[in-house]
Amino acid sequence: MNKLFCGIDIGLNNFQFHAMDQDGNAIGKNKRYSNNIPGMNRLVDDLGDLMDKRDNPQLFIGMEATGLYWFPLYYGLQENERIQEWKTSLIVMNPKLVESFRGAYADVDKTDAVDAAIIADRVRFGRGIAPQYVHDDVYLSLQRLTRFYLHLTQQQTNLKNYASSYLYLTFSEWIRTKPFSDRYSVTATKLMKKFKSAGDMAELTVDDLQELLVAFSHNHFKDPHGKAEELNQLAEDSFSVPQGVIDSVHLLVKQTLQQLELIDKHLNRLKKRIEKLMKGINHPLLSIPGIGPVTAALLLAEIGDVFRFPSEEKLAKYAGLTWRKKESGNFRAEETFMTKTGNVYLRQAFLIAAQSLVNHNEEYQAYYQRKFQETPRHAHKRALSLTARKLVRLIYAMLTKNQLYMTPAERAKQNKEVKQENQTVDSVVKDDIADEVEVKPIQSNKKMKRTVAATSSSRQKELNGLTNPSEQYAVNT
Repeated sequence: MNKLFCGIDIGLNNFQFHAMDQDGNAIGKNKRYSNNIPGMNRLVDDLGDLMDKRDNPQLFIGMEATGLYWFPLYYGLQENERIQEWKTSLIVMNPKLVESFRGAYADVDKTDAVDAAIIADRVRFGRGIAPQYVHDDVYLSLQRLTRFYLHLTQQQTNLKNYASSYLYLTFSEWIRTKPFSDRYSVTATKLMKKFKSAGDMAELTVDDLQELLVAFSHNHFKDPHGKAEELNQLAEDSFSVPQGVIDSVHLLVKQTLQQLELIDKHLNRLKKRIEKLMKGINHPLLSIPGIGPVTAALLLAEIGDVFRFPSEEKLAKYAGLTWRKKESGNFRAEETFMTKTGNVYLRQAFLIAAQSLVNHNEEYQAYYQRKFQETPRHAHKRALSLTARKLVRLIYAMLTKNQLYMTPAERAKQNKEVKQENQTVDSVVKDDIADEVEVKPIQSNKKMKRTVAATSSSRQKELNGLTNPSEQYAVNT
């Protein structure tokens, strides 16, 4: 079949284009187009000329997923009527695929023109690539919000670490002993803003410090006097530094705390917007203890249509939650490393969800502890990663079957009910065969047993009475 393979190397201002035939021979010269609508239209016109000259071959266009630069051009080509008439295969590849394919060339320059040719040749090679899947508008909007949410949480963590490192200079015991469960709670933040150093806090009496704690926390502490005594002792035990350093550090800490407060406001606004979008998506993930609206959104925004993955193994590989084997002859490595390929945001979402389940779900907490005890090396990271891998199987099963989460006790009860129903079916079949033995030979019988997946849990049976099945798993945020 006559085929035409094209590669596009995208940059901020321009994109480079290269075309080759199915034998790898270049067609025409490399061309550069401006990265806007006029440039895209020129590209389509030139493609039209190539299609006419070569009797309308099957067209393949490949590009790298470089940041966000690829999406506007990809979307414009996808919506173009002429591109649609040619039944073009638009392929967006992970840059790692192109970079590894570059190693097949003995010695090539690193230029835009060469990159476009390598992309076209990688499309021609074909193995391991497919036409790009793009979420619909709802998931694309949710994806932008959730990824920015992750970005802000990372900034929040970095700022807290930055403030803690400087606060150690002026109040070392505050950082070393952590007098509050949340070092950046409302009460703790007000105290850090009010006192420049541990010496300033030590000048107050315990009673005065107690009044401040009651006022700042709105009488939240059960024993404010005891907490005041603790803080006073910490202030006396902290190191002292020069006054000039204290003034500078206090300014840095105050500005960092102000940035944290601003990030908190942004995160709250993002949460509300995410929860609003999630109300329009039917899914059963909120039935899992430990999974909230934001965590569910992080997962769904990256997974999209779960049926594009033929198995949970494919979903795990897409998330990079797989381990590469290392064997040679009789040698087999005991320690394998996570591949970490695929969608980094989805992998991060699974790890966040796994940590939440370890904290709030007894089943996954027990699994985590069991894996944690298996080896002393990288115990937490290994156990959490394996818990995330186990969660992949659960999420995939729930989304594909649209079933609610069941605890181990509920699953055991359901399995027992299924076993009893299967025994009843066996008994009925045997009775029917016994009645027919006198009149004709016994025929082979294929028993139709119900599976666990075909039987609804007690919660699902209550939902099955709804007139509109699509409302069964509507998210109530």
